Amino acid sequence: KKYNTVGITRNFKTSIGKIVEVKGGYYGWKINTEDETKELLENIKLGKTIEKEPIYTQEGLDRGENDIGDTYVEINITKQHLWFYKDKKLITQGDIVTGDPNKGYSTKVGTYMLNYKEKESTLTGPNYEAKVKYWMPFNGNIGIHDASWRYSFGGEIYKRNGTHGCVNSPLYLAKTIFENIEEGTPVICYEE
Repeated sequence: KKYNTVGITRNFKTSIGKIVEVKGGYYGWKINTEDETKELLENIKLGKTIEKEPIYTQEGLDRGENDIGDTYVEINITKQHLWFYKDKKLITQGDIVTGDPNKGYSTKVGTYMLNYKEKESTLTGPNYEAKVKYWMPFNGNIGIHDASWRYSFGGEIYKRNGTHGCVNSPLYLAKTIFENIEEGTPVICYEE
């Protein structure tokens, strides 16, 4: 439990100073139980006394008390706002539009990580096809991207004209994040 942190409940200090409890998601450290067991048994058979880091199938960015570290994307679904920090420095922030809860498409809360990033993508789904300049998925086919078809962001737009779960952002915001983010960066989605 000390070393497996995928899906744990984390107390996260938000940009507005509140501590929120964030449950679930796919971000964190996960021990490769099978390989680690084999290696430990071998060391026991040889009578070795060792101190070692476990073998992981997935790694987080930080091994401290807070495995999120100082580089992450923070998405406040309630306030419809996003912040992006890199090495403790605020790189960019802005209003967004998330999943439409009234149509069953709420953006899921949890701690995720950037899977990859891609320029000039075409996103497809039930009854839509959208071309975006910056695509950054973090939870399966849910991700952060520009939304040239939107003229405004933030407020309560998501409750009447929200997304299928993605995080729509103005072009400047998506571009700045894209140019500064790396694969594996934590993405924390929460409600307050």
